Amino acid sequence: MTVLDKTAAGTAEDAATQAATVEFRGLRREFGPTVALDGLDLTVRPGELLALLGPSGCGKTTALRMLAGFEHPDSGAVLVDGEDVSDIPAHRRDAGMVFQSYSLFPHLSALDNVAFGLRMRKVRTAERRARAAELLELVGLAEKGERYPHQLSGGQQQRIALARALALRPRVLLLDEPLSALDAKVRLTLREEIRRLQRELGITTLFVTHDQEEALSMADRVAVMRSGRLEQCAAPAELYGRPATAFVAEFVGTMSRIPGRIVEGGVEVLGRRLPVDGDVPPVTDVDVLVRPEAVAVRADEASDARVVATAFLGATTRLTVRLADGTEVKADLPAHEGAALGAGAAVSVSLPERPVLVAERRH
Repeated sequence: MTVLDKTAAGTAEDAATQAATVEFRGLRREFGPTVALDGLDLTVRPGELLALLGPSGCGKTTALRMLAGFEHPDSGAVLVDGEDVSDIPAHRRDAGMVFQSYSLFPHLSALDNVAFGLRMRKVRTAERRARAAELLELVGLAEKGERYPHQLSGGQQQRIALARALALRPRVLLLDEPLSALDAKVRLTLREEIRRLQRELGITTLFVTHDQEEALSMADRVAVMRSGRLEQCAAPAELYGRPATAFVAEFVGTMSRIPGRIVEGGVEVLGRRLPVDGDVPPVTDVDVLVRPEAVAVRADEASDARVVATAFLGATTRLTVRLADGTEVKADLPAHEGAALGAGAAVSVSLPERPVLVAERRH
């Protein structure tokens, strides 16, 4: 076993005994006329990474700050392992937090930044430096301990911030859009690294992001929020494949709306009758929501539908097809098939024989 493996194993053993259950019960928070949280009920299981996902202003950061102790609810409660911590000051919450902006002390070395919280708790110098060195090794920066923040890349600085958050062996780790300031390649590498560490440590983690790809690739479960309320909380595959609402369907991944009509036994769309998945709106005219990969497209000179745009996505090509009524539908085809259907090509569009989600027609 390497030194790094021993360090990770020891840290994981520490975290495994501390992994906490977090509960938000009926949280409400208003900022003047703005309702940031409107009765949020949500449970984070011990040792899981749960992502809070939603558009700006949906309340996800407010919820995170309430768990950290930086905001206080107007009503409701925040519980950690069954204890109401709503009135406990932030410095006593036993939570580590990583921010978007790194928030490192520019005058301290990487090692001293990691050890800062331990110093505030009056841990002996030798012990805190040893602990900081272990964590630097855990995040792959053992050789950078004497460097200052300005001498490190953005990704390295965020690793330092993560190590600092873990130094106090918190029961809960809070990540507030920690990757959004990084370039795409570094963001991909670091999100894989964060996920690996979180799994090794088994620490309960709440991760706030507006990036659906980050949420789906990193989280055990994703909680989609809208206007201070929880729309759906589920595993990524369920969230993508069986969205509970039209909002979730359109926010998570790409979705096209195709006009349809509710008929006996399902919905009529593109000349076919399909079963409905979920609730049926109390109207006749609806929109059928479909993913690009569920749309079949083939060349058809007799059709009035036309390809109006193509986008090469590597293994697939995404076509945008305009139907005769002006509706635009996106379809993902294998790259070699999509390449044969350029802009202006006449095509027919069909859907597979499986349940679809419907919503009231958007006007």
